[in-house]
Amino acid sequence: MSVSSIKFYPQGFAECLEGLSGEVQAAAENIAVRASSYVTKGSGFHVEMTNEPRYMDSSYGVTRPVAHVVADDDASAAEEAEDKILSKAVM
Repeated sequence: MSVSSIKFYPQGFAECLEGLSGEVQAAAENIAVRASSYVTKGSGFHVEMTNEPRYMDSSYGVTRPVAHVVADDDASAAEEAEDKILSKAVM
């Protein structure tokens, strides 16, 4: 089969990505838990899920699941800014 015979279906790709939203959220939850373990002054981090267009998604009218790890309070946000807690949690 040649490469030119492969047809891209954006809606199908978006559907596959949506099927992975549980895995995306679970990975983000693990990062939030690890990051929260580094916090000494605040209460930690939580996950907020959204569906957003990324890369060329908007040209196809599709979105994909995106997880955001968010500070629970200003003290946690300040520690993240000073100590790069989220970077530590990912590494």
